[in-house]
Amino acid sequence: MKKTVTQFSLTILILTLSGLWSCKKLDAPVFKSIEDVKIVNRTATNVTISATTCFYNPNKFQITLKQADIDLLLNNKKITNYQRDYNLKIPKNSEFTVPLEITLSLSDLNSNIISSAIGILTGKKQILSYQGHIKIKAYGIRVKIPIDGSTDFDLNEL
Repeated sequence: MKKTVTQFSLTILILTLSGLWSCKKLDAPVFKSIEDVKIVNRTATNVTISATTCFYNPNKFQITLKQADIDLLLNNKKITNYQRDYNLKIPKNSEFTVPLEITLSLSDLNSNIISSAIGILTGKKQILSYQGHIKIKAYGIRVKIPIDGSTDFDLNEL
């Protein structure tokens, strides 16, 4: 009986250690670019913009994008919060795109009008920053990954 308990304990220990060694680090998708930025609707109070964001999955396994909760800032001033649930399967070691549609309040944009207008006139590039997190799932485990980055763009190119 003692031998059976010892063998069972040893088996559990080996399975636990091999499970820990086989765990792979889950890396955040890498932002590549924003493409196809278009104004799709404009009202007296809001403007709706669509775009396609391009990312790269650096993981050696498929992941699933489950959720995004990201603040967008233009020249370091918050213009909106983007929240959306997804169920987007992303192949390993591959580039992928995520379509976005964001409605911005014109009152939120007013604080950026002067700096943006000066930027357009002088040809100065604007800074679009994004801060927040995404939730991804791999092997049945959900992970919250912080997102913090920025990209320069020229408003004249929109």
